[in-house]
Amino acid sequence: MAADASLAGVAVIWGATFPLGKIVLRHLPPFQYLGLRFALAALLLLPLARRDLARLRRAGVARGLLTGAVLFCAYALQTVGLAQTSASKAGLITGLNVVIVPLLLLPWLRRLPDPLTASGIVAAACGLWLLSWQGERFGSGDTLVLGCAVAIALHLILVGRFAAALPPAGFAFVQIATVAALAGAVGLATEPHPAALPPAVAGAVAFMAVGATQAAYLTQSWAQRIVSPARTGLLFALEPVAAVAFGVVWLGEALAPRQGVGAAAILAGVVMGELGRQRAA
Repeated sequence: MAADASLAGVAVIWGATFPLGKIVLRHLPPFQYLGLRFALAALLLLPLARRDLARLRRAGVARGLLTGAVLFCAYALQTVGLAQTSASKAGLITGLNVVIVPLLLLPWLRRLPDPLTASGIVAAACGLWLLSWQGERFGSGDTLVLGCAVAIALHLILVGRFAAALPPAGFAFVQIATVAALAGAVGLATEPHPAALPPAVAGAVAFMAVGATQAAYLTQSWAQRIVSPARTGLLFALEPVAAVAFGVVWLGEALAPRQGVGAAAILAGVVMGELGRQRAA
């Protein structure tokens, strides 16, 4: 119960980062924002992770670097895409990672998803079309966030495979530090230096570093030692719900009727997909 509640709390906090990210991106370029957020999170996590880092060994560090590189890809696509779409849509599309997981697992499982999972995938795909189709194409920001959903699905699979055998604080630290290093390098090489940050924006970055990064990934690394990837995915279905709610309350965003139907179809598909995978398990 504690692990389930922790993962649900992580999902709600991650949902809040979509509207907060929109606000921060008005003042910071995407990769500098990510570098600052993850560097601060790594710095705060280091005292907790020092003992675990000594126990990771070379194989554990390699797994953390691989998982961190995938996580960087996810956040890079999400953050650049978020600047071009709404927080509500970004949260909903990111939530598709739940139904992408069984598709990525097909080469290993070598069997088709069960009927309920397959129905969830179809419902989510229809919902994505209703939410994002713009005449003859998908919005560019929505397409980038869809790539993020694929990367997050792969990250979930990797964490599910590696977390049980690795100390959680050390594993989380290597991932977070990898994202900080990659984002910082890209930001310094390609983006102009910003002006001074308003205190509210600096506070938002600090909240996301502590709550949505350090605490969240430490919690995920611990909880996924107990909770199955399928159940984790179902609990993470709360993330797009929270993103829409916070987007409406904080940014005044609204979905058109067709987009509202698409959002409902995505959420239904996510829940159906997870229930199907739990039944199969």
